[in-house]
Amino acid sequence: MEENKSIVNRIIVIGCPGAGKSTLSTQIAQIRNIPLVHLDSIQWIDDDTTASKAAFDTKLNEEIKKDKWIIDGNYARTLELRMKHADWVIWLDFPRSVCLYRIFKRYIKNRGKKSPHGNPDRLDFSFLRFVWNYKKENNSRIKSLKDKHQGRLRFSHIRSGRELRKFMSNLETQRS
Repeated sequence: MEENKSIVNRIIVIGCPGAGKSTLSTQIAQIRNIPLVHLDSIQWIDDDTTASKAAFDTKLNEEIKKDKWIIDGNYARTLELRMKHADWVIWLDFPRSVCLYRIFKRYIKNRGKKSPHGNPDRLDFSFLRFVWNYKKENNSRIKSLKDKHQGRLRFSHIRSGRELRKFMSNLETQRS
């Protein structure tokens, strides 16, 4: 888990679905008093309708021009853009089994409820395949972008619950 640099106000949280991006982002937003943007809230109009690419990009560009924000979500097409504007990237890189367990748990717990972040709470084969293949299809790109922006970007790569607890403990200590 890498860290440090200076105080930051523009943070992105990335990782596989089920890694805990929204939960962590909410906690950091509260600790740091930074506005939180869920990319799913920009993308999903309702359970069946998504924003157009142009509408999504317009809203995202409005958000990243602001002085302070934490943005959670994947949306690989916009990852480099978000990294260019961010001060800090937090990458939740948990094992596939952890992510799948959390997805099933969330699905059972929230069945029939409206998702607070806009995306429909569905379990279908294409979504599960996306989760199953997430590391294979995304990790090398994330690492490449990390290397590209390494000099100016704070980067935290969290791979386990233990690392996450230590990360949160350090974050809480910084608040005090």
